[in-house]
Parts: sequence; C-alpha cells; structure tokens
Amino acid sequence: MFIYEENTLNIEDIKKIREGVQWRMLTDHQLQQALDMTVYSIVVKDYEHSIAMGRLIGDGIYYLICDVAVLPDYQHQGIGTKIIQCMIQYVQSHLQKEERCSLQLIAAKGKESFYESLGFSLLPNDLSGHGMQMFIKKK
Repeated sequence: MFIYEENTLNIEDIKKIREGVQWRMLTDHQLQQALDMTVYSIVVKDYEHSIAMGRLIGDGIYYLICDVAVLPDYQHQGIGTKIIQCMIQYVQSHLQKEERCSLQLIAAKGKESFYESLGFSLLPNDLSGHGMQMFIKKK
C-alpha cells in the first residue's frame, strides 16, 4: 500500500528519486531553494522507501508542476496520475468563486499523452503559442 504524504518532501527524498529515474543531480543549495519556493509537494512511500514525488510552485495566478517522477519499478500503477490529481485539487481549493489560474508543466519527451489524458493541452493551441525555456549557468 502506498502512502501519499503532502508537504513532507525533503532533500534526501528528492536525491533518491532523481537518481532512481536517472535525472541530473543538483546541489543541496539548489534543492533547498526549490523546497523553500514550493507551495505544495507530494512524496509517495512504499513502507519507508520514497518512490515518487511531485512539486508545485506558484503565486495563485500561475502554477508550475515540477519534478514529477516515479521510480521505474513503480511506474504504470497510477501513482503519477494520483500525484497530478492531488496537485490539481490543491490549486482548485485555493481559488475563490469566479477566479481562474493557469496550471503549467513541461512534459518529459514522450510523456505528453499522459498529461493530455489528465486534461492538459499541448502548446501551441488557440490561446497560446509555443512554450519556451532558457537554461542559465553561472560560470
């Protein structure tokens, strides 16, 4: 049975899961900054082992889903879907009547259909152009 813990994600959880999905490692300083700026997070545990995570950053008008990752042995069991659903529910719970906001993400290559199945739209669309990004590295 999986346990979904809200707002308990920590640096060690992130490191373990990032390593398990073969993502680039980040410094503890970067990870702490990321956690400090997170408005909502989920870590999923199988007993005491962290197996999945997701973070949400935002200001009430714009939200960005970040770091959604599920260890390979646990994929295709609905864990990622539940993480996204919890994030959507969090955002909805912080809107007042007649308010709206934008919930955004950058899908990993090949994962677009997963997010489309949860209600996200590919860009560009009738309202928005292509999404863009820039990587900045201090020398």
